[in-house]
Amino acid sequence: MKTGKANSLMLFAVYFVVNFLFLTKYGIRQSLVPISILIVTFITVHFFLFFLSKNELLSQKINVKLVYLLTGVLGVGYIALCHVLKDPYQLRIDRWQTLDFSLDYWIHGKYIYDTRNFIGNLSSYLPGQLLLALPAYLLGNVGYLQVAAFLLFSYAVMLEFKTNLIRFTAILMLGISLAYIYEAVCKSDFISSFIFAAAFILFWHTKFKENYFQKPVVLGICLGVLFLTRSVVVIPLIIFLLKPFLATHTKRKIQTVTAFLLTIAVLLLTVFFPAKNLEYIIEYNPLTLQGQSNKWVMLIFLAAALLLSFYVRKINDVFYFSAYIVFFTMLSFVLEKYLLFGLGFQDHFFSTTYLAACLPFSIVAYCFSVRKEIEKV
Repeated sequence: MKTGKANSLMLFAVYFVVNFLFLTKYGIRQSLVPISILIVTFITVHFFLFFLSKNELLSQKINVKLVYLLTGVLGVGYIALCHVLKDPYQLRIDRWQTLDFSLDYWIHGKYIYDTRNFIGNLSSYLPGQLLLALPAYLLGNVGYLQVAAFLLFSYAVMLEFKTNLIRFTAILMLGISLAYIYEAVCKSDFISSFIFAAAFILFWHTKFKENYFQKPVVLGICLGVLFLTRSVVVIPLIIFLLKPFLATHTKRKIQTVTAFLLTIAVLLLTVFFPAKNLEYIIEYNPLTLQGQSNKWVMLIFLAAALLLSFYVRKINDVFYFSAYIVFFTMLSFVLEKYLLFGLGFQDHFFSTTYLAACLPFSIVAYCFSVRKEIEKV
């Protein structure tokens, strides 16, 4: 990671592989365009994308207006994608329906976790994700969550990076990501959890880079909400904040932890309070369903996150470590599905989407690596 060129190549490779898997898995299921043409086009586009950020001529021509234009065009495009799928029941896509009824039950004080969707799966949504998805639900389309996540990511990138070419590259990489396009079409919410975490880290670093604990109560609340989205989100948050947390004043530690625990308590109360009794919560709860890997494997990666947090020197280290650890955490889950359950790559239940959790971190980390190369030049 000390070598900028090698690091940028590896991070781009992670981005490339994740999206290539989506192309091959779902591209083969359609008959409009031969898969060979799709693969050649995909490789060509990503070849030019890789060298885009290293082009000095483009760096001079791309200005802030083009960055805003790209963000606007892609934002409108993602709004349109939320309305592409007319009959998700026919395609047996259950994520949007699960999120939709989970939010409906949550708002009306009903217990969420004992109801199966039309495919037969139970809801595993934690209240932090429900809270973030609530505005989209109130607007009438849970798919708008992906639009909001994309715009938030774009805003955070523009705050952190001052070079318009790098801003343009980061926004374009997320905007044309096949994994994220798939999420928007299916009105899913998985990647958005990690986008919110990545955007939060960028935003908080930009605003409070001298001391992350200047607003301990607000920080604790934000961490509490993010913590209750996806279990793996805890990995980048540990890498980002553990070292400065240990170094901050005791008073700020107490304020942060108190706000964090109270936020978690209140949010969990909103989803567990309607349950019949404690035994019912033990039988039907999201905590067991939220794990994306074997518990021992998760503990190994959590230990790695704890260790690497002490090696963070700059904000780019946070994203380097997070991109690789989240990728390998999810890869272990996917391999577990293949080795233990015999699910092949083209199987409907093969969890390709989980690999996409690392995308926001790999994109930002790649841009940090490119900036490092440019600064050396």
